[in-house]
Amino acid sequence: MFTNIINQFLSFWRRQKPYQRVLLVGITLVLVIVVPVLINLATQPSYSVAFTGLSETDAGQIVAVLDTQSITYQLRGTGTILVPSDQVYKVRLMLAQNGIPQGGTVGFEMFDGSTLGMTEFTQKVNYQRALEGELERTIASLDSIEAVQVHIVTPEKTLLQGDQAPTTASITIKERVGNPLTKVQVRSITALVASAVEGLKPENVVVVDTNGNLLAAGTDGSGVTGAVGEVDNRRSAELGIAADYEKKVKNLLDTTLGPNRSVVRANVMLDWTQQEVTKQTFEPTPAAVRSQQTLSEAYTSNGGSISGIPGASSNLPTPVATLAEGETAPNTYQRSETTTNYEITNSQSHQVIPPGEIKRVSLAVLVDGITDQQVLDTLSQSISSAVGIDAARGDVISVQTLAFDRSYYDAQAAALASQDQTQMYINIGIAVAAAALLLFIFWYVLRVLRNLRMASVQVWSPLLKRGVETAALSAGFGVPQIAKSIGMTPDEKAGSGIPSLPLPVVKSSQKIPAVTPEEEQMVRVVARLAEDKPTNVAEIIQLWMNQDKSQNG
Repeated sequence: MFTNIINQFLSFWRRQKPYQRVLLVGITLVLVIVVPVLINLATQPSYSVAFTGLSETDAGQIVAVLDTQSITYQLRGTGTILVPSDQVYKVRLMLAQNGIPQGGTVGFEMFDGSTLGMTEFTQKVNYQRALEGELERTIASLDSIEAVQVHIVTPEKTLLQGDQAPTTASITIKERVGNPLTKVQVRSITALVASAVEGLKPENVVVVDTNGNLLAAGTDGSGVTGAVGEVDNRRSAELGIAADYEKKVKNLLDTTLGPNRSVVRANVMLDWTQQEVTKQTFEPTPAAVRSQQTLSEAYTSNGGSISGIPGASSNLPTPVATLAEGETAPNTYQRSETTTNYEITNSQSHQVIPPGEIKRVSLAVLVDGITDQQVLDTLSQSISSAVGIDAARGDVISVQTLAFDRSYYDAQAAALASQDQTQMYINIGIAVAAAALLLFIFWYVLRVLRNLRMASVQVWSPLLKRGVETAALSAGFGVPQIAKSIGMTPDEKAGSGIPSLPLPVVKSSQKIPAVTPEEEQMVRVVARLAEDKPTNVAEIIQLWMNQDKSQNG
């Protein structure tokens, strides 16, 4: 069987032209190379990042643990480790249980070993290193911090307290992209470090970032808070309020006009003067009685005569009493005086105004493509109400229209669209090329199978030809009649007058040629092939007929 297959393949190979042989070898090599690669890619597990930003010490410890646990991994540089996607969380929990990674720092675990033979100076240095490492681990656990370095300076103890230098600390922080530290977080870090180090005060902690920006200024030598830090804090407060105003107005305009159709800038000035105001007010209208004094005098006399005094009649009581001759009238004297003192209403108030009160707000707003003045006035009123513009305080708001220059954004959008379109064409080209390659491979495989079938036909051709000729001669018919009978139904064969194989029916008067056992076996084989695969037998016979025609022609 294998010999026949090899012979068929060799026969097929000899009939191929040179370029066909090269193409067949190339396709075979491509299939041999590409199929294993595709299978490998399909069966290879996907990897995800388990740790990144590692120090070399932590990376070495993690790799050692992964090798011990027989977990596959990949390295990208010295700080990123990838593990299979389905084992990312398992690996993280397993390493966290072992205290890995430690962030490249050494903490108090350095004292777990033997300290025999250490000098006092070595122990002090190790304690300071351990304390700095523990603080670095604690600070690095914050979400906004990617890396941190802590340095602590502890001066030697002096005999006199006045000569003692203060303990100081400096912290260098690398912030995470898109998650900067706030002033509150910086103060929290300084308070944390000051509370963890003996004799350290928060004002003696200096915090800087990796870009050289001063986040906490600390103090000068006299212990007074530095002026630079105070100015930075005040400026940060003003910028924070201005940013809040800009955000409010921007949200209002984006909702009303649409995104990217407005520009808002705010400037806020705060009054940093601390004031104490005492007010005393007098209100004369409400009367309050403080004191009241009444003085009364009365005098009466019955002796003496009454005589008239010329010109004194106006001083006598009315009506004037008339006395008879010889009678005396009594003398009476009365006097009453009242003194009332009133208190003036007085109110007094004492007020302490802390620093940081808004002194002035300036707001500038530019909108795109609005020419209706009524719309601009409406926007100005809405913005003033949203941020609390106070004209009496001196606040200023300006809402103007301007045609925005969008050429840069249009160019960027066009470039992005062109890039997307080019990528789409590339993807379509790759898909078309892959489809064409698959169609070509399919067509070539079909052609190879057809050639193999033709080669099989040529191998069976002598046997079938001899068997068919023998059967035809035995039945008294030629090869064309037998070819015509192949593929017919029994009814069609009965109507055509052509006998069926394997043994033709002949009359007793016909002379039957002598048939050898080999020829009889051939007839049976041809009959079986004609019954099982009549189409193939018909093609073989048709091929003979075409060959006969070409030879006769």
